[in-house]
Amino acid sequence: MLNYCYGHDAGPAMLNLVLNSHDGRPLVEQLVASVRQHLEARLLRPGARLPSIRSLAARLAVSRFTVIEAYDRLVASGHIESRRGSGFYVAAPATPETACDRTGVLDRAVDVANLIAELFSDEARAASTANRLFAGGCLPNDWQEESGIRRYARKMVSQGVQLTDSGTKLGFPPLRDVLARRLTELGIAAAPSQILLTAGATHAFDLVIRYLVAPGDAVLVDDPGYYNLFGHLKLAGARLLPVPRGRDGPDLDVLAALAAKYEPKAYFTMSVLNNPTCTHIQPAISHRLLQLAAQHRFYVVEDDIFADFVEAAPPRLTALDRLERTLYVGSFSKTLSSDLRVGFVAAAPETIDAIARMKLLTAITTSEFGERVVYEMLLGGHYRKHVARIRERLAARRARMASELERIGWEVYGTPEAGLFLWARHPAVENSLWTAQGARSEGLFLAPGASFRPLHDISPWMRFNVTCSADAAVYRILARAPELAQRAATDGARVQRAPGSARAAA
Repeated sequence: MLNYCYGHDAGPAMLNLVLNSHDGRPLVEQLVASVRQHLEARLLRPGARLPSIRSLAARLAVSRFTVIEAYDRLVASGHIESRRGSGFYVAAPATPETACDRTGVLDRAVDVANLIAELFSDEARAASTANRLFAGGCLPNDWQEESGIRRYARKMVSQGVQLTDSGTKLGFPPLRDVLARRLTELGIAAAPSQILLTAGATHAFDLVIRYLVAPGDAVLVDDPGYYNLFGHLKLAGARLLPVPRGRDGPDLDVLAALAAKYEPKAYFTMSVLNNPTCTHIQPAISHRLLQLAAQHRFYVVEDDIFADFVEAAPPRLTALDRLERTLYVGSFSKTLSSDLRVGFVAAAPETIDAIARMKLLTAITTSEFGERVVYEMLLGGHYRKHVARIRERLAARRARMASELERIGWEVYGTPEAGLFLWARHPAVENSLWTAQGARSEGLFLAPGASFRPLHDISPWMRFNVTCSADAAVYRILARAPELAQRAATDGARVQRAPGSARAAA
C-alpha cells in the first residue's frame, strides 16, 4: 500500500491520499475516490486550490496522465473546477435549484400535438400499415412480442398472481432488481432504490420535467431531436435552446455559449441512437459535455429508450457521471409492445424520492401486472433472444432502405450501424414539409424534418422507419419527391391567397 500524507509543504491543499498497489481498481479510480472522500469529509473546503498536475504526479510517483484523467473526471462530476492559467480548485457544493423548490402557476405552452396527431387520425388508421408506419417511431405489430406477452401473462394467472391489486410507489421490486443488474452491463451503477418504474418513457419525462422545469426556465435540447419531448417541455413553459446535433454529438461551442448566456436548467439528449439521426455522442464529446454541465450547473437528462436496439455503443453519459448530475430514462415499449407501458427513471436517491412523490400524486402507482410480465420475460432469457432477432431484422431492412433511397436520388445521413431510423433528404427539395404533404395525397405518411427541430425551422431532411423498406410502391412515390413538393407548395400558395383564408404556408 502506498500511503501519501500531505502537509502544508506538499501543496496548496492538505491531502492524505491512499493508493493501494494491490487494489484491483485502476490508479485513476483510486485517486478520484480518495479526493472525493476528502471532499465528502469536508477536509477540503470550497475554493481550496489543489496540487498541480505535475507536483501531484511526482509526489504519488504516477504518470501525469493518471492525474490528468482523475482531475478531468472530478471536473466532469462537478467536484472540482478548472481555472485557466491558475489550476484546479474545489467547487462549490452543487445544489441546483429544481422546480420542486419553487412555486408558480404552470403556463400551458403552444400545443404541438398537431405534429403527431396525423399518425393517430382515422385517416391514418385507414391507410395501409406500411404506409402509416413509414412516419412512425414503433416496430410493426408482428415484430413486437405479443405471443410472449400472452404466454407470460397466462403463466402469471395460472400461478394465482393477484391481478386486481395496486402496485407500489417505486414499482415492482424484483423488476427493479433486474434493471439494476442490466444497467450495470452499461456501466451504470444504480441501486434498485434509485430506480422508479413508470408507465412508459412519456410518463417518465412528465415526472422528470415536473421535477426540473418551472415556467420560464431555459433548457437545452438536440436539433434535431425527439418532437414529443419538445411538446412536453413547451407545455411546462420551458424555453427551448436548440443545440445542433452532428454525427459525433452536439456542437459544444454552441452549447457552451448558450449555457453561459441563458443558465439552462437541464440538457435533454439521447447519447445513443439519437432520434431521428441514430447517431451516438462520442466519448471525447461526452466528457467535455459533462464538464460543461458541472461548470454551468445544469442537469443532463439521458433518453435511452432505444438501448436494446444496439449491441455496442460509446459509454452512456450516465455511466461517466454516475448519476450525480444525470437522470436516465429507459423503456420497454419500443421493443416489446407499444401498448405495454413499462418504463423507468434512474437517478440520485433524493431525485428518486422527489419524483416518486410526484408519481403518487399524478398516477398513484403503475401497473404491477405489466411490470410482472416484463420481469418474467427478462428473467427467463426470452427478452434477450427477442431483441437479438429485432437487431438482425433491422440491420437487413436498414441496408436495403439505404440502398433504395440512394438509388432513387436521395442522400442518406451516414448509414447508421444500428437503430430504427434513417435520416435522409432529396437534394432537389429544400423544405421536406412540402414533400410530406404531397405524399399524403397519395396515401403515404412521412415525417418531415421540421417536426424534429425544436423551433420547427425548415429542414430538407426526413425520418424514415426502416421496418417498412420492403414496400416497392413507396420508393416509386419517393422518387417523385421534387414533383410532389412543387405541387404541394403551389397548392399551399393558392390556398393562402384565397379570399378570407387565414391559412399560412407551412
